[in-house]
Amino acid sequence: MSTYVRSAAYAASQALAAQGLTVKRSHLSEVVAALLGYRTYAALVVEDANPKLDYHLDDAEIVVLNLPMGAARVLELGLEDGTAPSMVMPACVVALKASADRVSVYEGVADFYDSHAREALAEAIYNSDELANVMAESNAGYPDEPEMDVECPSTADLWAATDDWTIEADGDMTGEYDPEGDRMFNGDTLNCRGWLTYRKAGRAGLVFVKAGGTGGADHSWRDMDREAELAYEQSLEAKQAG
Repeated sequence: MSTYVRSAAYAASQALAAQGLTVKRSHLSEVVAALLGYRTYAALVVEDANPKLDYHLDDAEIVVLNLPMGAARVLELGLEDGTAPSMVMPACVVALKASADRVSVYEGVADFYDSHAREALAEAIYNSDELANVMAESNAGYPDEPEMDVECPSTADLWAATDDWTIEADGDMTGEYDPEGDRMFNGDTLNCRGWLTYRKAGRAGLVFVKAGGTGGADHSWRDMDREAELAYEQSLEAKQAG
């Protein structure tokens, strides 16, 4: 992986030079390492050479960049001169993406969630055996996967996790009730939750392990029906009293 980092640093240096900015390749290696979750390039090299680890960055299927850490490293190295931050960071990110071989690279956890995890979570929920049992007990059909939370869920620090990392999110499934069927209405909405678990491969790398989902009937419609019934009764009483 140190070769991968050097390649990204070289590509970034070439891109910056084309824009008239000369930055030492050693400094760019430090910024790239920080984007990958390491305090220093030396720390990346040491961890990458550790034979006791099950996975290394080269094994990653997904890489989630640590943009704040990269930006902090730019400042620490004195690369900010009024224009450099807006040029150095994008150049390093683009270089990392271009240098990644068959690896999906995301710019932070929120980007990972929006671009990949949300859809993967919905699919995991829809294909789970537990949710299949819940749907079977319902009198509604569910042709579509659940709608997941729009906002990225709060998660454990991906870059600080050592062995496993899991992302979880909630969603809702609204079914299609057949009023002409032989079963009375008992709800057509399910509250769902899904999770994706990964093994860590370096600080920023992930290797998929498993996914799952669960769900249960949303009975809030019963309360709304009861409220409507009470309102109707009160209106009748008011008319009779008048």
